[in-house]
Amino acid sequence: MLKVVYSNNMVQLAAHLAELQQSSPLPPLEAETVIVQSNELTRWLSLFLAQHHGIASNIEFPYPSAYLWALFRRVLPSVPKQSPFSTDAMAWRIFELLTECRQLENFAIINAYLGEQDDPLKRYALSHRIADSFDQYLMYRPDWIQAWEQGETPHWQAALWQQLTTTADESVAMHRANLLNQLNDYLTTTETRPKGLPERLAIFGISAMPPVYLKLFELMARHCDITLYFLSPSEGYWGDLVDKKTQAKRLAEADGLTVTKESAKLNDLGDSEEINDSADSDEYFNTGHPLLASLGKQGQEFFEQLQTCEHESFDAFIEPERDHVLGMLQHDIFALNNPDFSDEKEPVASDDKSIMVHACHSAMREIEVLHDQLLALFEHDPELSPTDIVVMTPDIEVYAPWIDAVFANASNQQNIPYGIADCGVRYQSPILNAFVTLLSLPQSRFDVETVLTLLECKAIQQRFSLDDEQLILIRQWLSETNTRWALSAEHKADFDLPETKNNTWRAGLDRLLLAYAMPMTEAGQPVRLFERQLAFDGITGDRASTLAQLCAFIDSLDELRQKLSKERTAENWQQQLNTVLENLFLPAYDTNEEAELNLIRQTLAKLVETTGLAEFEQTLSLALVKDWINTHLDTSQTISRFMGHGVTFCGMVPMRSIPFKVVCLIGMNDESYPRRQPTQGFDLLSHDFRLGDRSRRDDDRYLFLEAIMSCQSYLYISYVGRSIRDNALIPPSVLVSDLRDVLNLSYTDELGEELWPQLLTQHPLQAFSQRYFDGQNEQLFSFAQAQCPTHQVAENQTWFEHPLPQADDSWRQISLSQLINFFRHPARYLLRERLGMRLEMTDEQLEIREPFELDGLQAWSLRQQILTSRLKPDVETNMLDLVQATGVLPQGMLGEQIFDAQVEKVDNFAEKLLSQYPTELLPAIPFELKLNDLVLTGQLGESSQLYQGGLFHYRMAKTKGQDLLAMWITHLVLNAIKPAGIARESILITEDNDYQFSPVEDAHAVLQQLTQLYWQGLHQPLPLFSNTSYAFAKTTLNSTKASPENAMLAAWQGGQYSSAEADDVYYQQLYDDSPLNDEFKTLAVAIFESIQAHLVGGEL
Repeated sequence: MLKVVYSNNMVQLAAHLAELQQSSPLPPLEAETVIVQSNELTRWLSLFLAQHHGIASNIEFPYPSAYLWALFRRVLPSVPKQSPFSTDAMAWRIFELLTECRQLENFAIINAYLGEQDDPLKRYALSHRIADSFDQYLMYRPDWIQAWEQGETPHWQAALWQQLTTTADESVAMHRANLLNQLNDYLTTTETRPKGLPERLAIFGISAMPPVYLKLFELMARHCDITLYFLSPSEGYWGDLVDKKTQAKRLAEADGLTVTKESAKLNDLGDSEEINDSADSDEYFNTGHPLLASLGKQGQEFFEQLQTCEHESFDAFIEPERDHVLGMLQHDIFALNNPDFSDEKEPVASDDKSIMVHACHSAMREIEVLHDQLLALFEHDPELSPTDIVVMTPDIEVYAPWIDAVFANASNQQNIPYGIADCGVRYQSPILNAFVTLLSLPQSRFDVETVLTLLECKAIQQRFSLDDEQLILIRQWLSETNTRWALSAEHKADFDLPETKNNTWRAGLDRLLLAYAMPMTEAGQPVRLFERQLAFDGITGDRASTLAQLCAFIDSLDELRQKLSKERTAENWQQQLNTVLENLFLPAYDTNEEAELNLIRQTLAKLVETTGLAEFEQTLSLALVKDWINTHLDTSQTISRFMGHGVTFCGMVPMRSIPFKVVCLIGMNDESYPRRQPTQGFDLLSHDFRLGDRSRRDDDRYLFLEAIMSCQSYLYISYVGRSIRDNALIPPSVLVSDLRDVLNLSYTDELGEELWPQLLTQHPLQAFSQRYFDGQNEQLFSFAQAQCPTHQVAENQTWFEHPLPQADDSWRQISLSQLINFFRHPARYLLRERLGMRLEMTDEQLEIREPFELDGLQAWSLRQQILTSRLKPDVETNMLDLVQATGVLPQGMLGEQIFDAQVEKVDNFAEKLLSQYPTELLPAIPFELKLNDLVLTGQLGESSQLYQGGLFHYRMAKTKGQDLLAMWITHLVLNAIKPAGIARESILITEDNDYQFSPVEDAHAVLQQLTQLYWQGLHQPLPLFSNTSYAFAKTTLNSTKASPENAMLAAWQGGQYSSAEADDVYYQQLYDDSPLNDEFKTLAVAIFESIQAHLVGGEL
């Protein structure tokens, strides 16, 4: 006889199972069989049994469907190992049948949906949905299946099923419905125990089951011991509970029937006198506890199904303690207490934290708040362990990135170990992401970021003998060669674009390879082209191997792209893609990479297996194979981290009914839970409801109830309760609203007011809100010290209230270029060189589109190249071909127009420059100057041209303060060392001015003053801002009517056509307030007054 053990506590059910196994052990070599509904329940139960017995071995934990198929094979003859009517196998057979069936008259609706063009992806998606519906019919409507196979064809699904089950030998189709009938008939008629039945079978923690399965287990129980362990929220009979909404609906239907059909017999609702008497009707419907009536429909139906079975029942209930509000709620559900019939509401202590509800502005804030609340629980309960906590959410993949962002980046003191249990492997595995990307190669643009993302996969790096440092070098190469997208000119043509080589991988690699074969130029010679290609600069012997491996990788991708373009059979696809795994991936031995590659191999084997079961031999396109693999990798394969060494994050289903001290439900939003799953228009189950049918809505409601019942100490609920845009209120899930109504109906706070406001915490938008730290609300707190405003720092305190410690003697050795760089930007030099801080935002993303215009830096660089060629008229160089070979110009006429526009700008400046440009330049002169306790070294003529007339320098731009400062320092060195045969004069030419510097008699003393400023600037910020200081000094020292203050502010704050020097990130970091004070003005005038005194003409 079937035995059913009822309990409201999963631990009690597990203890009963353990006691049964210990008191009545099976023969040594016979395995225990325990049917479960999830891998996570298997893990929890096996750990419990191991703890109880000391060891747990030789125990099988199959799912119901898998167990029954194995049972069919043991008991019935000729049952195949795999079902030819599994969803995947049926999908392939339907996919093949639809090409012919769609032309039939009763398939007109299918033909209209598929359209005139046969899209295999669309046809397979429809086939899979139909197969899924058929699979549901096999479990929940075997009578329909039997009728259809006997010839009834009420609609197109029946006709399709008949074709699906037709065999050449007219044998009975080997699907679950027929096999269940055969096994039922056999078990009903046989008197002896059939061979293949287990001696003992346990069904543990299953909350719903198809009626046909339950009927079969009942028949099996005649011949073997079967014990079903059922988690029941209440010890009373709760199969007839009706929630208030259903009561109202039934009463409304009854009233309508009474008016229109007074003579009708209302069998389902009692006689008319009962209906018309509202008091009697209220008594007729048994509400019990409203939360159990509202949320427990799925479990209630299974409970009713069990009552119809002949079984022997055992109770293992434990009455919940009423020592906190969670215990009160669990006890009221257990006792079926109806708060409507209670005279008084129970008060709840203000410090009762057994139920906590948090409303946040976003998913990220939910996780941040959760982290803080868990830290508070650990602080409040030192015995609480991270493994005692489970966090469930309707969609784990939405929350997984935020979980990693918050929990993985916490400080050591606030670190909480955690694991994400059932997130899809695509989220967790770079190898699987890389593999799916490889399947997209035939349609790929081969943009540089996509290709480099593949190279970031460690297993691919290992295969091609590359590492992260080499990848950084490759990124630099691709950026400097302007490689953007497309393998080659021919590849561009595949996208109906002009067949040009510019910015392709082939162009970039050719430049790199040419650099290894020949340099870009030779000493004293101009840059040269080789067959219209420009060599790259800097590929030395030690980098050649990196280039070789990059070329091998790109060639492998190109070869794979061509092979994937052909249609193949499933077996051929398996062979080809397994070859891809071998050729492109090399897993490391100390990682999980081999297991991930095996996961792909298993998925490919499953593809071949399902097509084989369906006898499907047609060729498949890559798009269809990719879609199939993508779906099955995400839905059927996961890397489980359940019950590891920390907090378990998971979806709602895996951990259902497993007890934890702390159960956290996050993402309980109105639109998220219960989850919405639109039914297919052709799903016949949605129009013919029967007892025992599964419903996503009822399943989610029962999951919520199970979470409440399995919680041992703390129930934590969070949802997005405010709009992140306008702070408007957003209601929670209707299930949370149901919980709120029941709590308010049953309990109060200590003042007799509604309880919910005491349980609910409304959180601010930002984690750094002052409300977390002002102590005004004890429910708002934060453990994130970084978010807390520091009260110790005075308002006007700066970084450099006191100078830095004295620099060591190495800083007293300074080169000319270092001194110039210092005066160009003292603040940047201080932070970069002395403190090692670089504040510039580097754009790590490479450009993936070919150029259509030049940015400011590119345009300036192009003008410099053109100007350099203009200064060497004796050298013949086609600058347009040279620039186009770099890939920086747009292609075609647009690029030529941009080039011509830059040439025009250069010609205007070159005409002015050439008249003064030295005819013969001299080599740079090394020098060393002792300046007090500093030594200045360098090469005079390295940054400026040195000739007999002195120094010559030009800059094709408007004059900036840093240009004058750099030229002034170099001019001072010239006058300090006084080289023989060279005049002590210097010339600086810019677009808007020409400057001639006269000899400086006290150059050594002026350099000493500048180096003193340098030494001062190494220890605290020097208030010298090249452009602003120049603007102020210019209007102060020159004979103009302009206001120095206005000029200073215009340079500092910028204008419509000029950038603001105040926007410089280094100045923003160092100065909270405006630094344009008297010290700034004095320094600006002091430096530029000396420059002005040695300018021919006397004006800046």
